[in-house]
Amino acid sequence: MQDLTKTRNIGIAAHIDAGKTTVTERILYYTGRQHKIGEVDEGTATMDYMREERERGITITSAATTVKWKGFRVNIVDTPGHVDFTAEVERSLRVMDGCVVVFCGVGGVEAQTETVWRQAQRYHVPRIAFVNKLDRVGADFARAVASIRERLNANPLPLQVPIGSEKGFRGVVDLLEMKGIVYEDDLGKKQTTVEIPPELVDEAQKYRDGMFEVLTQFSDELLESYLGGEDIPREKLEKAIFESTVAQRISPVLCGSALRNKGIQPLLDAICAYLPSPLDLKEVKGIHPERDREVTFKISDKEHFAALAFKVVADKHGDLTFLRIYSGVLNQGRQVYNPRTRRKERVGQIYYMHADDRVATQTAHAGEIVAVIGLKDTATGDTLCEKPHPILLESIDFPEPVLLMAIEPRSTGERRKLEEALKRLEKEDPTFTYRLDDETGQTIVSGMGELHLEVLGRRLVDEFNVEVRIGTPQVAYRQTVSKAAEAEGKFSRAIAGKSHFAVVRLVLEPAPEEAHAVVVSEVKDAQLTREMIAAMERGAKNSASSGLGLGYPLINVRARILGAEYRSGDCSELAFEAAADAALRAAAEKTDIVLLEPVMRLEVHVPQEYLGDVLNDLTVRRADIQDVATIAEMKIIRGAAPISEMFGYATTLRSLSQGKAVYTMEPHGYVPVPKERIEEMFQY
Repeated sequence: MQDLTKTRNIGIAAHIDAGKTTVTERILYYTGRQHKIGEVDEGTATMDYMREERERGITITSAATTVKWKGFRVNIVDTPGHVDFTAEVERSLRVMDGCVVVFCGVGGVEAQTETVWRQAQRYHVPRIAFVNKLDRVGADFARAVASIRERLNANPLPLQVPIGSEKGFRGVVDLLEMKGIVYEDDLGKKQTTVEIPPELVDEAQKYRDGMFEVLTQFSDELLESYLGGEDIPREKLEKAIFESTVAQRISPVLCGSALRNKGIQPLLDAICAYLPSPLDLKEVKGIHPERDREVTFKISDKEHFAALAFKVVADKHGDLTFLRIYSGVLNQGRQVYNPRTRRKERVGQIYYMHADDRVATQTAHAGEIVAVIGLKDTATGDTLCEKPHPILLESIDFPEPVLLMAIEPRSTGERRKLEEALKRLEKEDPTFTYRLDDETGQTIVSGMGELHLEVLGRRLVDEFNVEVRIGTPQVAYRQTVSKAAEAEGKFSRAIAGKSHFAVVRLVLEPAPEEAHAVVVSEVKDAQLTREMIAAMERGAKNSASSGLGLGYPLINVRARILGAEYRSGDCSELAFEAAADAALRAAAEKTDIVLLEPVMRLEVHVPQEYLGDVLNDLTVRRADIQDVATIAEMKIIRGAAPISEMFGYATTLRSLSQGKAVYTMEPHGYVPVPKERIEEMFQY
C-alpha cells in the first residue's frame, strides 16, 4: 500500500495557451511515464486524447494520470484552460489537495488565470505558481510575479530567478541553495549545477532576502536563526515554505520553459516538498444527511468509507465515474450508499487512469483518485459512503449556461437516438442542459459558449453517430425582481376520486447575494411533515425556474414560505407543491420583473496601431472598458460586454487587427437589459 505521506493529488491549471498541457507532458517524460515527449501543436499530447482536443490543440476535458518521482506518487489532473470548459476545472480542483497554476512569462496573469485562482481559493487549495515561456520574446519574470501579487491579491514567493532571457534563457537560480541550474541538452535531461552568473548575484541576493523577509513573518524558529546569522539548512527552509504554503499564506513561484524542456525537474521537486499530502488534511468534514449535524472522518483506510464523485464520463461499456476517496477502502464488488438518491449501488471494476488508458485494480485506498464502472444513478458532486455511517460531503457548484440553441435530428428516425445521446452528455457535463420547447416542439440545448456547444455538436456526430441540424446560438436571459411582494396560492381539486387541498403563503424578494432562486421555509406548524414542507419548497423552486413574466427563469431572488392552510384528510404533497407554485406566480405578478442579460468579462490583446479601431468596435458592442494596460508590445483592454453583442467577434477582431489581436471571455454575471434593447427584443 502506498505511503500517504508521499502521495500528492494535484491539479495543473492555467489560462488557455499558457502551456499547461505542455508542462504535464514534460512531467510524464521526466518521470519515465512516457518515453517520448507529446506535443500539443502536433496533436500527440498524451493528456489531450479526444479527437476534438487533438484537432483544435486545446484541452477540453480534464485527464488524470499518476507518476512517480523520487519515492513520491503524484496523481495529476490536467485541466482545460478555455473558459467554455471551466466546469472541468471546478470539479477537478474540488478534489485536489494542491495545484500548480501555470502563468505565461509574457502575459502574466490573464483572464482565465483569475478564474482558476478563485476556484482554487473557493476550495482552499494550496498553490504553486510556475512562470512558463521565459524563452519567448517579451517574457519578463519580475513583471509576471508582480501581476500575481497585484491582480490576484496573492503573496507570491519566488524560489528561483531565471538565468538569461528570451532566446538566451538557459536555466534558473535556486534561491535556497544560491546555485545555478543550467540545461545543456535539448531534451533538458542534462542539468549542471553552476555558480550564479556574476551579473545575477545582486538580483538573486535581493530575491533571497525578500524570501526570508516573508518567511520569517510566519516562523518564529526561522526568524531566530535568521537574526542570529546562522547558516540555515535547506530542510528548515523547506519546512517553513511547506507550512506557509499549506496554510495558504504564500504561493511559491518557480520558472522555466516547458516547450524548451527547462525547469520541470525542480518543479516536480517543489510539488513533493511544498504541496500537502492527503494526511495533511487531517480529516474530512461533512454533514449527516438526515440529522443536519457535522460529521468528521479521519483520512485513513481504517475509517468508514467516504468518497466524492467528481466526474462522470459516458462510455459505451458503462458510465465511468471518477472518485476521490477520502477515507476507508473501496473493493471491487462493494456496495456503496448514495445519500442524495438514498439508494445503494454496487461498484464493478476499479481503475487507475492514465489519460484514456485504464489499469484495473481490486482495491483502492484513502487518498487515491480512481475511476469505477457500475454506478448507474451517481451524478457529479454526489457523495458515496456506508449507509450505517452516512456523510454528505461539500458538493460542487457550477455556473449557469449562458447560451442556448435549437438542435434537431436530420431524420425523424434518429430522434430517440438523439435524446439518448443528449441524456448521456447532460450526465457527463453539468454545464450542459437540454429541454423540449412546448411551443415549438424543438429540442433546446444550453451551454457555456459557442465553442462548448460546437464541440458537443461534433461529439454527437463522432461519438454517438447522430446527424443533427444546429440552429444559431441564442442568449440565455434571466429575470429578477426589484421589490418584495407577498401572495398566496390555492390548490383545490379532486383527482381520481380523492380531494386535494392546500393554500400556501409566501414572500418573493430580491436577493442579489444569491446566484440562483433560493426557497426557504419559515413555516412554524408542527403538524406539517418534512415531506410536505419539501413539497412546498419544490413547487416554489420549479415555478421560479419555469419562466415567469417574460418567459425566463428567476435568479437573485429568495422566496420565503410563511405559512400554509390545509384540511385533515385532503392534504397531499401534490396539493402543497401546486399551491406553492401558484403562490410564487401570484407574487411575481405583484412585483416588478427585471430582465437580465449575461455579461462576459473580456480581455483583448492588441498591437498599439489597432487599439483605436478595436476600442471603437467594443463601444458599439455596449462594452464597459475598465482598463487599458501595456505589456511588452501589446495593449491589454479589460472590460465587460453583453454576450448578445459578442457573437462573431473573433472574425471582426481578426479583420480589425490583420489577425494580430487575440481575446478571451468568461461569464461575469448578469446585468439589467437597457430599456431600448428590451423594446427591440419584444417589438412586433
